[in-house]
Parts: sequence; C-alpha cells; structure tokens
Amino acid sequence: MVDAVIAFSGIVAWALKIYSWMHIAAFLLSWVNADPYNPIVSFINRTTRPLWDWVGARVSPSLVPFAAYLALMLVLFAEISLPGIIRSAGITLGGHAPLESGVLNGFYYLILGALSISKSIIGFIFLLAIIWFILTLVNPPLNNPIVQTIMYLVDPLITPLQRVLPRAQIDLSPLILAGVTYFISELLGRLMYPLQAQLII
Repeated sequence: MVDAVIAFSGIVAWALKIYSWMHIAAFLLSWVNADPYNPIVSFINRTTRPLWDWVGARVSPSLVPFAAYLALMLVLFAEISLPGIIRSAGITLGGHAPLESGVLNGFYYLILGALSISKSIIGFIFLLAIIWFILTLVNPPLNNPIVQTIMYLVDPLITPLQRVLPRAQIDLSPLILAGVTYFISELLGRLMYPLQAQLII
C-alpha cells in the first residue's frame, strides 16, 4: 500500500509541475499578445485562466493585476506540499509511522511550501529590483508594456525608499531593495534546512 501511495504522490507531483509550467507559459504569452486562436495557446489559456479568475475574484482590487502570479504561487505551493502530505498519509495508514509522526510530517510539508513560496516571491522582487536599476541607467521608453509592468510591480516598494534615501545622480533605492530582499531570501532558505532534516519521508 505504501509503495502505491508513494507512486501516486509522484504522479501528483509531476502533474502539478506540468501545470505550473503551463502557468508560466500563459504568463509569458500574455506579454507577447499571442494568437488566441492558436491551438496550443488556446489550450494553455483554457487550462490556466479559470484559476487566474478564481484568484482574482478573491483578492483585493489592488492585487487583481497580480492574479496570474498569485495563481502560479498557489500551484507551486501545492506542488511542494501536497505530494508530501500524501506520502505522510500513506506511511501512517500503512502502519509504518504513528499518527502523530505522520500528521507532524504533513505539517512540515505545509510549512516548507509556505516558506518556499515566500522565498520565490522575495526572489521575484529581487529580480525586479535589479531590472529596475538597469532600466534607470538606460532610460527605456515608458510606453513599453514590459517596462510599465515592472514599474507597476516595484514602484510601491521603491517609492518609500526614495523618500528616505538622499538624492543622488544614480537612484540607489533599487539596489537597497535588492539587498534587503536577498537577505530575507537567504534567511528563509536557512529556516527551510532544519525542517527538511525533520522529514521522515
């Protein structure tokens, strides 16, 4: 029974991984205005848009533009935690671990999923901050959709730093933001190591 449950958890993990890559593809396709009548594009949209819409309907209006990214984070959270929870249930039901250990192991996977998603979000902000700094050096056209998206995402974090930092010829606020997010990302990574060591399967 345990072997069957572990095999099933592997199938679930692969299915969620494929689904997460479909979300990434849909996110990129939305930037390039891909032909919606293309069979592949149409299939990806039909598969991913329902979750985007579901997330968008449940967040505040200010977060609706981030529904696609939040949906991807939700899928990644499931990809990390759900297979582990299934394996934990399998060893418990199969008598290979006491109930308390199985429940605790599943709880560890939930925490790992939350920490991993937090680390991914922080890493995404770090990347945007670096891109923002490069953009301030080259002065790209502001009507570029990619530039507008990056500005929309990072501006709420950059503006408070610009108010505090002294004015200079080069805007250092993106580098400060990148440094802070890098530190937080490293801290989250260090928090994950002890949890991973506690996993029994």
